[in-house]
Amino acid sequence: MDLSKAKNILILAFLLLNLFLSYRLWFSPQPLQAGRSLSGEDLEKVRVLLTAAGYELAAPIPRQAPRLSLLHVYREPQQSDALVEMFLGADVAESVTTNGLTVFAKEGNSVTVTPSGQVVFRSAAKRKNSLASMEENRQLAELFLQERGLWREDLKLDFFRSRGAKGDSFFRFVQTYHGFPLFFSTVEVLVAAGQVREVTIYRVASQGFSSKEVQVISALEAVQIFVEQPSVMPAQKITDISLGYFSEDYDAERWETVPVWRIAGVDGTAVYINAFNGEVETSVLK
Repeated sequence: MDLSKAKNILILAFLLLNLFLSYRLWFSPQPLQAGRSLSGEDLEKVRVLLTAAGYELAAPIPRQAPRLSLLHVYREPQQSDALVEMFLGADVAESVTTNGLTVFAKEGNSVTVTPSGQVVFRSAAKRKNSLASMEENRQLAELFLQERGLWREDLKLDFFRSRGAKGDSFFRFVQTYHGFPLFFSTVEVLVAAGQVREVTIYRVASQGFSSKEVQVISALEAVQIFVEQPSVMPAQKITDISLGYFSEDYDAERWETVPVWRIAGVDGTAVYINAFNGEVETSVLK
């Protein structure tokens, strides 16, 4: 091999290495770099704070307070059109209501699309005499999504509960990105008497993390902020304290989301606290 050819190979190898490192820097979070960790004494403080405020802790307390970045997200183009076809089939007439909602209907079933891109499917299927368990209803919900091409591997079950005396079940699946839950990007399914009655979808696509990392507040600091808020959540079991990403509904195609601490109760209500500055992003959300 001549010297010129060897030099070209080395240059190409370095270029590929730089591209790989740039990709990892842009798209991968680095949650373990220069982070902080709670001590056993800190964990006990969390329990004491919640108990004194009338809450019962029924969730593990995260020890790590890592350095994180903003997450860039965007709405997938034409996502609502594809979802309408998945639920109702092709060639479905649409009507626009006065409040900006677009409604599609076929054979009693309907799909409503909001201006922000949220899609709500409602089924007109007759109720069955079913006394299925919660687990059976969960499997039915997941199968319904899979059969319509709506299930993705980045979804995980986030919350479930029974509704009413007839055994209706509600499930919320949350989108994840690099292991972090995107609390605002969800698929919700209502199963009633052996039938999927309603599906609500709001999804975003993740474009990657920003390059600047910031130290987040700890779970202890988040709980201190939480208990100081005036009656943001009724006294109940706390079933989740976790770090993820949250965003209000923006009228934009692309935007940045912030890391948050979510403190959630057994009834599905939750408080989202900005993990950078400690501000309450939203007080109570179901």
